[in-house]
Amino acid sequence: MRPEIEIMRYSIPCFLLLAGVLFSCNPETRNKTILVVFAHPDDETTIGPVMNKYSEQNEVYLLLATDGSFGVTEHAGIPAGDSLVEIRKKETACSCEALGIHPPVFLDLQDGLGLNGHGNFYEMEPLLKERLLEAILEVKPDIIITFGPGGDTGHPDHRLVGAITTEILLREDLMDEMDLYYFSWTRHQAEKYKMWNLNYLDEGAMDIRVSYEQKHEDAALASIRCHRSQYTEELMEEWIQLELDDPSNILYFRSFAHNRKIRDHF
Repeated sequence: MRPEIEIMRYSIPCFLLLAGVLFSCNPETRNKTILVVFAHPDDETTIGPVMNKYSEQNEVYLLLATDGSFGVTEHAGIPAGDSLVEIRKKETACSCEALGIHPPVFLDLQDGLGLNGHGNFYEMEPLLKERLLEAILEVKPDIIITFGPGGDTGHPDHRLVGAITTEILLREDLMDEMDLYYFSWTRHQAEKYKMWNLNYLDEGAMDIRVSYEQKHEDAALASIRCHRSQYTEELMEEWIQLELDDPSNILYFRSFAHNRKIRDHF
């Protein structure tokens, strides 16, 4: 279902609004294909309620660039490598089912993309571009959502995946076919989740404000519980309680502004 959008409290005719106003002037987005491009298994938990909301009348896909093979946690006791990859794939499939979206699409790049001392970044980066483009052309989304410049926690994989997604759309001249949106936290949200030291933007920098209902939050909370290799029971309960205690139920996004008008000055 389409969210309600606040745009500077001005009443502007529909045809004057920028393309990024989610996602058209119609009060609902229907029969669209939405592709969420993130880095790791469990990244989808950042926008779970929105993914569940839009799955009601749209086709929603989750694409993950890396395999999560180095997401080792003390409580799970699973070593880095193939066994952890398989477990995290199952957890992500569980999460997607809870959110009511399509099964996840994995690009299977090594976790860290060569930036964590494992593997060669200059070999992985072109491979990421190649596989990401193939997936985009196969899914043919109307809308792509990825990380903004803050990269959620600032993780290099998050920032790189968001940047390369943008690069691919610009390089392949796909901006007229697909609308691009960046997810970001607000200061209030970053303060709420102090345990993760999140990056954030000023609310005024984000033109998309997606509200959701309790049923969408419930689906998202169920998806969080799928990722038991990454979070202890205590942390999951703390996280879930923070969500339940916050009545705002809004997530924030920024539309990518693409202007084809050519000028000879800034």
